[in-house]
Amino acid sequence: MIYIYNLHKEDHCSDKNDFYIGRGSVLGNPYTHIKNKKTLATFIVNNREIAINNYSHYFDLMYQSNINFRNEIDKIYSLYKNGEDVYLGCFCKKYLTTDVTEHNDELSCHGDIIKSKLEQRLIKEKIKEIKNKQTNL
Repeated sequence: MIYIYNLHKEDHCSDKNDFYIGRGSVLGNPYTHIKNKKTLATFIVNNREIAINNYSHYFDLMYQSNINFRNEIDKIYSLYKNGEDVYLGCFCKKYLTTDVTEHNDELSCHGDIIKSKLEQRLIKEKIKEIKNKQTNL
C-alpha cells in the first residue's frame, strides 16, 4: 500500500520505505497556489487543484527525461509491487489513515498523483501478464 502523510503531523522517517516528496526533493511539485510566502516552487498557479493537476503532466515528462526522478519512482514502485508499504512524506497532505472505511477529509497533494501513477502502472503490468498467459495457453 502507498500512504501519503503530512510531515507536520506524522513521522515515518524511521520506516525503511519512507520517501520525502516535498519541494527540494527530486519528486517535489514545482507548482504552487500559495502566493503570500516564500516557496521553492518554480511556478505559481491560481489554485491548489491546478497545481496538483499540472504535476500529472510534469510527472510524465520527468519520468521520461530525468534519470534521478525515474530512479526514485522505480525504487518506490519496486517496493510497492513487491507488497511492501511505502510512505510518501509531504507538507500539504492533511493526515494518514489506514482505515479505508473512515471518511477521509484530506487536502489533495501531488503525492496522490504519484500514488495513482504507480497503481495504474501495476494494473497495466498485471493485465499484460494475464494476456501473455492467455496467449501462451
